[in-house]
Amino acid sequence: MNDSNPIAGNPDLDADAETVASPETGAASTVVGGIGGGDRFDAPIREVLLRLGHLNEDQATRVVAHAAERGLDFDQAALELGFITTEELDRAREQLINSMALQNVARRPVSDELVVISDPGSVRAETIRMLRTQVIAQHIKNGRRGLAVVAAADGHGCSYVTANLAASLAQVGFKVLLVDANMRSPRQDQIFGVDPNAPGLSSFLTLQAARPERVVNANVLPGLALITAGPPTSRPQELLSGNRFRDGVNTLLREYDLVLFDTPAANTNADALNVGGAAGYALIVGRANETYYKDIDTLSAQLAAARCAVVGAVLNEF
Repeated sequence: MNDSNPIAGNPDLDADAETVASPETGAASTVVGGIGGGDRFDAPIREVLLRLGHLNEDQATRVVAHAAERGLDFDQAALELGFITTEELDRAREQLINSMALQNVARRPVSDELVVISDPGSVRAETIRMLRTQVIAQHIKNGRRGLAVVAAADGHGCSYVTANLAASLAQVGFKVLLVDANMRSPRQDQIFGVDPNAPGLSSFLTLQAARPERVVNANVLPGLALITAGPPTSRPQELLSGNRFRDGVNTLLREYDLVLFDTPAANTNADALNVGGAAGYALIVGRANETYYKDIDTLSAQLAAARCAVVGAVLNEF
């Protein structure tokens, strides 16, 4: 990855974008915005709030009615009514995630590809930390929680950038979830030493797991959780374009400071566009001396059509 250009944004990518100069490089970065969404997975958080004593049955009934009237999720409605505090909600979410996640999955050591861990003093690790700085300043601090990492073609280092960015954000205290949405040629299970045949994203999308939290590998690193691609499936594009994927994403976006999505190359299928549309935002990865500007422009236009705002681009040299 090019250290001098950790996020090289394009102000032409979105008509409503705000162009911000990088404090470290002077390079322009495009900051864009909003994401909406609903949720069909309210029942567990309601039960946890009741079990912890943060709500009583009468309040829960009123919250359900208020949520239906206002078109809100259960937790949002409870907050709006003043029945719970944000601290109580965070406590309930933490307990819900820990109770449903895959806590005892056998794991191997993480790969040396995680340079922020295996070689933290290297140039590669420093470039990741520079990228982290930009993502925090121009994405997370604006309240945005979803980010799909996409590339126009194979071999540009999409999985490498996603894994290292996720690990580096967890190192500075953010609660991060990495979702391997590349169900065609997944790599995050290899990088983090997780069984590739263990329950993962495909398990949730094919109804083998009732909720997205049930396929989370908790604490693959401190502060970092992982959803692998899961067992192979013959219809990834169909699954990623469905409402179940979007509903699951909306649930996860509320549970973490940032949810990062690894995606397959965009020039071979529409998976990355579907994932980007659900996440709301995308970071494009290109490879030095290989990626054509016209391919980046085409991918940016395709993402915009999928209602995904491009926040910038990374030039990968490794």
